[in-house]
Amino acid sequence: MIRLRYIALIALLCIGVTSITSTASPGIKDLFKKKNEVATSVHPDLPSLTVDENLLIPELDKKQKIQARKIQKLEADRLSKTEGIEVELLRDEEVIHVTIAASRLFAPNQTALLGSADPLLRAILPCMRVPDYYHILLVMHSDDTGNEEYNYNLTTERVSTIYDWFDNFGECVDFVVPYAAGSAEPIHPNNTIAGRHANRRLEIFIIPAEAMFKK
Repeated sequence: MIRLRYIALIALLCIGVTSITSTASPGIKDLFKKKNEVATSVHPDLPSLTVDENLLIPELDKKQKIQARKIQKLEADRLSKTEGIEVELLRDEEVIHVTIAASRLFAPNQTALLGSADPLLRAILPCMRVPDYYHILLVMHSDDTGNEEYNYNLTTERVSTIYDWFDNFGECVDFVVPYAAGSAEPIHPNNTIAGRHANRRLEIFIIPAEAMFKK
């Protein structure tokens, strides 16, 4: 399911845990309860959530946070060794944020993957091999060249192509969610070549999920 836009990530990082637990709806707040607690909600329907909602779950206890940070640091280090992948850790080092330039994945205005996309996407495959170990968000962006409808349709087709690539390789995509952002979330002004190049990008958010904490 493709969503039109998502709230800027920096806004999410400014939200405190207390604020999250007090304002989140019961369906979000009660997800991923510890084993000794009575679960009040089924597993979230990930495609029905926005990017920012997906980034807020699960809420981890102290022990889970320590475990997740250790795992994520190792995984981020592995991913950073692939040329063309930029990696940073978000949400107190619990979430891996990967950025790949669209020019490494697609020719201008095209939706078929280039050969250079293969090693970049292959680096993500290990994150999908254990179902529900991670929730993975694929967010495709464009610059503002062309009208809003064209840019949205382009990012929709591109992120669908990437999702299908993962699916065709036989990995579990039940917990992978594609989003098309069009030109709505630039990270640089679009009035320079360098700025437009930076804005044309794929963002991948790799979020700890239930299976990571099962013994």
